[in-house]
Amino acid sequence: MKKLFILICMMQASCNLLDQKLESSFTPDNFYKNAEDAKAAVSAAYDPLNTANMYNQVMWILQDQATDDAEWGGGRSTANQAKNDLDKYTFTPATSTFQSVWSTIYAGINRCNAVTAHVPGIAMDTALRSRYIAEAKFLRGFYYFTLVRLFGGVPLILQETTSLNNLEVARNTADEVYQQVISDFNDAAAVLPVTYSGGDAGRATKGAALAFLAKVYLTREDWPNASGKCKEVMDLGVYDLWSAFEQVFLIGNKNGRESVFEVQAVGGGLGEGSFMQGYMRPNFDRVNGIAGFGDDPVTKNLYDAYGVTDKRRDVTIRLYSAVSTPAAPASVVFPAYVYKYRDPSATANGEGSNNFPIIRYADVLLMYAEALNEQAAGNTAAYSAVNRIRTRAGLPDLAGLTQDQFRDSVLQERRLELAFEGHRWYDLARKKRLISAMKAQNPAITVSERHYLFPIPQTERDVNIKLDQNPDY
Repeated sequence: MKKLFILICMMQASCNLLDQKLESSFTPDNFYKNAEDAKAAVSAAYDPLNTANMYNQVMWILQDQATDDAEWGGGRSTANQAKNDLDKYTFTPATSTFQSVWSTIYAGINRCNAVTAHVPGIAMDTALRSRYIAEAKFLRGFYYFTLVRLFGGVPLILQETTSLNNLEVARNTADEVYQQVISDFNDAAAVLPVTYSGGDAGRATKGAALAFLAKVYLTREDWPNASGKCKEVMDLGVYDLWSAFEQVFLIGNKNGRESVFEVQAVGGGLGEGSFMQGYMRPNFDRVNGIAGFGDDPVTKNLYDAYGVTDKRRDVTIRLYSAVSTPAAPASVVFPAYVYKYRDPSATANGEGSNNFPIIRYADVLLMYAEALNEQAAGNTAAYSAVNRIRTRAGLPDLAGLTQDQFRDSVLQERRLELAFEGHRWYDLARKKRLISAMKAQNPAITVSERHYLFPIPQTERDVNIKLDQNPDY
């Protein structure tokens, strides 16, 4: 996404550089004047998604590294203490990861609030103006949904922050945050288009807003609304599964038939590339001479969960050996690494063109199956939805399960289908299975009830005396 603070001469090819104001002189009074300003403001609201403090690294640590899918050790090492603390559940409120994601998300929220405050007053095409406001509400809903799932109740700020005065704000309840999230997604769904064309591909759509509403309701265990919103997404008729699992992650298929909402990435030295293809690749596997970092090293627990016939395993994970090319160090006990994000053309770790799939259609089908099963066992539509996923994976259909068995099967299917796409921690937390899952993967890691929420960052509490802490931190 383009940055907000772009010189006006880059927006208008015919401008005279000497007539332009420096970006440091941009203010609400002289910036929000036309449709190009509105577009730049909305694009700026998307921008935090593709930063190191969100989906270009930190969110992987929170959503994958802190689960049974990934763990450091076994001959691997990292100098990053924050990653180790998340991995081993030795983190504290002072762990830098929490401050990173908190501050970045609130910066994104403030950009959304700036759009809703100023864009309505711009004289421009009314339909486009409404769409830009709806995009900002979608993003604000997404940012708050992320915060409330990670931290519980957080300060609910719906007006643009324009000064350093009166910044001490207490936390709203989780219920109040969820109500605002639902309101923002509903407002967005009512306005956003079903599809885009050309350079607008990747922006928030009606289907994305509906899918996130489904996920909100799933998290809240409002099963009828969850299944209903999933069905609305399905009935739009614009999404489908790729015939083969590996097609999902081909760079040429970005924003394709299975994409509901993706973080956009463009390599080529524009500063908008993806780090996934580099950071998740091990340091002994070089692409174009560039070593990886081996983030999210895959556990044997996850690798074995696939089974040898599951077509998703070797797309998702690469298991190296000491005699393969490239060869893994003999010191690494289980040299398995994330493989689904690859860009052979990338010339640096931050220059991948891999989008990050926040929601894809397979997720919608699995949410639909889960929500239907929770309402009544033996639902044929629930079986049909999950079996579409399994058929593509080369697995036999599920049939004749009890409600509990189906529930367990869908959770397992979510783990295997959506591995390293940012769902596992959320799923384990909402199903209250984080403790048991982590114990099964590594009994030496101590996880307790307090870990179903992360701590409020200590740096935030140091400057805001009204922020209370989550229990037992």
